[in-house]
Amino acid sequence: MTDLQTIQINTANNQNEVDSLQNKNPRDSVNFEPKINPVHNLNANANGNGAQSSKAIEISNPIELTWKNLNIDAFVKKQVKTETGKKKTVTERRQILKNLSGTLKPGQFTAILGPSGCGKTTLLNFLSGRLVANNMEISGSLMLNSQEITDIDDYSNQIAYVMQDDILLATFTPTEAFKFSADLRLKNLSEQQKMERVMKLIKELGLTKCKDTKIGNAMIRGVSGGERKRTSIGVELLTNPAMLFLDEPTTGLDSSTALQVVELLQSLSHKGVNVVSTIHQPSSEIFDSFERLILICRGNIIYQGEAHKAVDYFTAIGHKCPDFSNPSDYFMKLMNEEGLLIELMQKGQLEIKDEEVNAQFEQRLELFVNSYKGSDQVKILEPTFNQSLQKNDDSFNVSIAKQFLLLLKRSFISQIRNPMDVLMKSVQMIIFAIATVIVFQPLGEGQSGIQNRSGALFFLATMNAFSSIQGSIATFSVERPLFLRERLNKSYSVGPYFWGKNLAEFPFHLLYPILTIVITYYSIGLNDESAKYFFILCAAMICTFFYGTSYGLLISVIIPKMEVAMALVPVLVIPFMVLGGFFVNTNNIPDYLKWIEYVSMFKYGFQAAALNEFDTVNFTCYDQTKNEPCDPLAQLGIKESMGANFGALIALGVGCRVIAYFMMHLISTPKRPKLNEKKQIKA
Repeated sequence: MTDLQTIQINTANNQNEVDSLQNKNPRDSVNFEPKINPVHNLNANANGNGAQSSKAIEISNPIELTWKNLNIDAFVKKQVKTETGKKKTVTERRQILKNLSGTLKPGQFTAILGPSGCGKTTLLNFLSGRLVANNMEISGSLMLNSQEITDIDDYSNQIAYVMQDDILLATFTPTEAFKFSADLRLKNLSEQQKMERVMKLIKELGLTKCKDTKIGNAMIRGVSGGERKRTSIGVELLTNPAMLFLDEPTTGLDSSTALQVVELLQSLSHKGVNVVSTIHQPSSEIFDSFERLILICRGNIIYQGEAHKAVDYFTAIGHKCPDFSNPSDYFMKLMNEEGLLIELMQKGQLEIKDEEVNAQFEQRLELFVNSYKGSDQVKILEPTFNQSLQKNDDSFNVSIAKQFLLLLKRSFISQIRNPMDVLMKSVQMIIFAIATVIVFQPLGEGQSGIQNRSGALFFLATMNAFSSIQGSIATFSVERPLFLRERLNKSYSVGPYFWGKNLAEFPFHLLYPILTIVITYYSIGLNDESAKYFFILCAAMICTFFYGTSYGLLISVIIPKMEVAMALVPVLVIPFMVLGGFFVNTNNIPDYLKWIEYVSMFKYGFQAAALNEFDTVNFTCYDQTKNEPCDPLAQLGIKESMGANFGALIALGVGCRVIAYFMMHLISTPKRPKLNEKKQIKA
């Protein structure tokens, strides 16, 4: 660590060195050396074009990002009391970031520190093009390599973002995660070149030992937390981004693992990557790894410069960091009201009021802001790089067809590598089927036989509907964060993901309903006049299952949290069941509830099964003689034909999937606030 801690990069205040870096020989590559040359003009660009070299991480177009007079306001609705005592909703403007200016230079590792709610994540998301809240107004200017831009998203192919949570497919290995990302995003490399880049990256990230181990999650045993974090970083590094943003990458990691991750980020900056990270209360060892530091307090920058000079800076303005203490802990106390309160209490002010603490804190903050604005830090924020950058093209990296094949393969592999999920769903269906046999066998052929057969068929339809709805909600809810992350990275369009996932799950959607019919059909004595009735009932339950999975998918797309979606299943499903034609005769359903009947999967699944069952079997009703047959279908109020019921199940299932498809488009392409666009907010 000694050499790494003493590394200093002076590009922020040395124009001559910057100029020399821009013209640096591509072969002057350095890895973990005390003397660092941050920028290297290598041949492989961010899209994977050009020849391969010996390193996986190569920066051809360094990025310097500068922002000036940045203000971000949020419009928040709140309730207030009027003069008459009534409550009304008003819109309040809250300033999140206040007239900030700064610069992020290539070849440097910049850490953004600040207490919760100070605006550091908002700044990070804005600079990386990930700010998606539509209730914000942004003003100021933004420059890349001295060129003023209006939207950094135009250059997103040269920028990577690592989220705080490690959102990865649990059933894939790090090698497969890298290869999948490479197949989608490196269209100009051959298969051999992609694999070479993947293996080099695995080696450079220290993932060799776990490269063939499942990534895992809470249910699947996999790699360690540090290895998972490095895998998340590696997925973003495959495209050789010139700039890497990270949101609190050490959260949830122990001190040793967190230090390893930070040392990795430091090494990336030494290879020319502009690394920027928010971080929460780093250890002293981690703090020593930072090259540049930005401190934010209540939306204001109070320090921006070399990290190792921060202690001397605050000492000069009257706030000396205690000896042998962690500087980051001390800075957090300075930027927090609780820290000031502790100071005052230590001085004997034990009964100080909150208002007085807040007033003194505001005075301290004013001192910090004014001291910063009058310091030399502000004078060196002007952009110095002028190397031109190209905007993204509008096309995806690979064709729609290849996206579909890759996503189909991934979804299918994910299904077969999670046998416990398939086993549990199969066991669930088997238990329900056995319960059906125990309760309804034998069915009989009198009036009780009509009731028993109707009950058994409705129970089969209910079983398939509920299990399909809940299973579909659970499946997409788990994948939702991964889908949104990959969509934000512009890895693929919605269509290939949607159809690939549907097709991969189709064989399993056939398995579960067929399994229930195989167990129950002959065991309870359903219509055995011909084998066709068995297959028709299988088809009816498959269509019911299809509609159920479609409805469940729609619920999971609209409701982002799985716990909430599952809790609402009874509310969203039971009305369809009650009005499905078994509990209430369809002839007796009120007109204002008819619409529920018309879209009920229980109705059409049950009616198709009943039409199939009562096609040839004769029964005697209570009010008829023994030799006079009755019509069970008329008793049940079934009027639609077999084809109409099958058609309704398929049409409504397709309709739910079409709506879900467009909702996926909506949630994965959020409207982002534009720079210097005025908001018309109604009071």
